[in-house]
Amino acid sequence: MSTFKHGLPLALASGVLLLIFCAGGPLHAQGLPTRMERSDDPLNRDPKRPNSYEINTEQQNAVQGKEIERALRDGNEATNATPPRYSDAEKSYQAALKLNPKEARAYLGLGRLYAAQNRADDAATAFKKAIEVKPKLAEAYFNLGMIYAATGKKEAALEQHHALQGLNVDLAKRLKEFIDKQS
Repeated sequence: MSTFKHGLPLALASGVLLLIFCAGGPLHAQGLPTRMERSDDPLNRDPKRPNSYEINTEQQNAVQGKEIERALRDGNEATNATPPRYSDAEKSYQAALKLNPKEARAYLGLGRLYAAQNRADDAATAFKKAIEVKPKLAEAYFNLGMIYAATGKKEAALEQHHALQGLNVDLAKRLKEFIDKQS
């Protein structure tokens, strides 16, 4: 055991020094900060009073959401026009995806657009991407199953039917009927 020259054990001496240092009581009781506090600390933030960053972000998201909705609406209108304006529709859906690459409705619109143009591979790719982005989007499974059935890929179509059964029974039934007619 280590000792000072007067024979006081080192552990006891360090304990005495600690008591002397803390004699004023705990640091927080003395009004001293026990941790570094920042004004932008999310734990100290009042949720009823958003800061400028939160306000700006909310405004940007609102504007972006309106632009996405407009692009999707324009895409749908161009697709459903008589005669269909496929290039305008594709540009609109792509614009929505540029604003938000995880917008499943834009992939769904592209898939329908490509299917209407008999571009089965492009349609299947778009529907797969819609499923990847939003795994519970029943319409994407249905349309992908329809593409597979129409192109003679019965096993792949049945896989989509199986996945669809847990999401939308009516669409699963319609897909199964279509698969059976193609056989």
